[in-house]
Amino acid sequence: MLNYEKLVRLLDAQIDALLPRQVMQKDRPDYGGFISEGLAGATNVSSVSSLGYAYLLDGSRFYQREEILERIQAGAAFGRQVRRPSGCYDLVTTNFDSSPDTGFMVKSIGPVVRAARKASEAGDSGAGEIAEVLGELIQTAAPGMVKGGFHTPNHRWVLVAALAQVHDLFPDLDVMPTIEAYLGETIDINEDGEYTERSTGTYNAICNRALRMAAEALDRPGLLVPVRQNLDLSYHLLHADGSVVTSISKRQDRGQKVVLVNMVDSYYDLARRDGNGFYAAVADWLFDQQPGGLPWTVHPFLEHPEWREDTLEREPLPESYSKVYPVAGLWRVRRGKMSATTAAGITAPFSLKYGNLELTSVNVCASYFAVSQFVGENFREEAGKVVMTHPGRGSYHDSPVYYMPLDEPVPTERFYEMRKERDVYAVPPLVIDLEMEEVEQGFDVVVRTREGLDRVPFQIACDFVPGGELDFDSGVIQGQAGDVVFLKSGYATYHIGNDAISIGPGAYTHRMWNMRGSESAPNAFRVLITLMTPVDQVLKVRCGTWSSAEEEIVGQRG
Repeated sequence: MLNYEKLVRLLDAQIDALLPRQVMQKDRPDYGGFISEGLAGATNVSSVSSLGYAYLLDGSRFYQREEILERIQAGAAFGRQVRRPSGCYDLVTTNFDSSPDTGFMVKSIGPVVRAARKASEAGDSGAGEIAEVLGELIQTAAPGMVKGGFHTPNHRWVLVAALAQVHDLFPDLDVMPTIEAYLGETIDINEDGEYTERSTGTYNAICNRALRMAAEALDRPGLLVPVRQNLDLSYHLLHADGSVVTSISKRQDRGQKVVLVNMVDSYYDLARRDGNGFYAAVADWLFDQQPGGLPWTVHPFLEHPEWREDTLEREPLPESYSKVYPVAGLWRVRRGKMSATTAAGITAPFSLKYGNLELTSVNVCASYFAVSQFVGENFREEAGKVVMTHPGRGSYHDSPVYYMPLDEPVPTERFYEMRKERDVYAVPPLVIDLEMEEVEQGFDVVVRTREGLDRVPFQIACDFVPGGELDFDSGVIQGQAGDVVFLKSGYATYHIGNDAISIGPGAYTHRMWNMRGSESAPNAFRVLITLMTPVDQVLKVRCGTWSSAEEEIVGQRG
């Protein structure tokens, strides 16, 4: 369960690990900086926020310690040294003189400055020094953030949160017109609670945190509405181990295993604001799965000391549900330790996790003009089933084509530009329909093709996380990354420990190990079922307990 005392102990451990990374030799040019990847990056100034939490939070071993005060002052001195003339900082891995990355830094240290001011008013002179030196970094960063702009959708809300901190702490600075300009774009969230980047493992949490902080600093509770929407969606994207579906992400977290500890602060903050026992229970559960996420997990207690006493009654978390999100193009089913995802717009339209075992993708493809790797469109629910279609379109035309000659000069540098001007000979598109239905112990995935041409090689690829064993009618194979096996007929069961998923029936009409136009899976163990068009195939995916004695699935899922 999430509680203040446990968080402070974890914060102390974080400080123990952080202190050796700070340069404290005064004759070094990077004095006060924090070393990461061999150098003291400018945006690592954010690390002083953890030091600030430790100095200010009663119960920490570092509470009001002179050493921590000295280190915060050194970190601020480093910040003054490395900032650009604009007041902005570099993210040395990619962004320089970066307004949004400066926003991340300001968003981190702003709460420390606010809490330090309160402690100073109560008589802590060291806290007054912290408020002064870190506040100066915020003041000088404000003009650069106003002028600097952003790159990605979430950066807008990070800058709004950072500038809201500026406005709250230094109301004389003219930042409100920029805040209003960003908020005038409206928050990029759909009716199902999904932000533009679909970044379930990383940027959803950043957006939620930024909007929460802006809502409080600007006294605009309406900014909490999208946060609640995303928190509701995010719970239904969680597996039984607290990890979240990342296959739908448009950012670098796609396909990574992420336990959603980075959203604990938002769940807990909204729980206390709203008296919401469900959000509180989610925060407890995620934190228990992976204690950490400091300093943000302790942020609500820094801003609201009254929350350190917690008597909010928790609500039971549902472990069995089927939720369709038509705008997001998602269907999530959870039954105990089994959870499945059907998603439009990605090359992994179906996936299933059962305990320690994960079928990361069931994907389908034909070797048809390199336009037949299935990506679902027209997501719809019909009679308890979810149906999607891949229309088989090319880049510029509604069907695969061959281009005709123009009978005029085609400069080399304009070849692709002029392609749109050519007459074409069209070949009918190969339309692929995918239909998912929940059945006893699993799912039926129905694959059908229509239109297109016959005798086109086709495959169904089932990609598993490596490390298990695959049992089939006449053999067993270890599931190793990058390995591919063909399931010619019958059924195969992949298992790790007692967790098992079976797939089938198999089919074998060709031996293309790496079908042209298909998506490879070098980090997965792949089982291939190969067919020729036209295709009308039911893939039966079942899960349950693996019996080593009987060498088959026994018992029920869940």
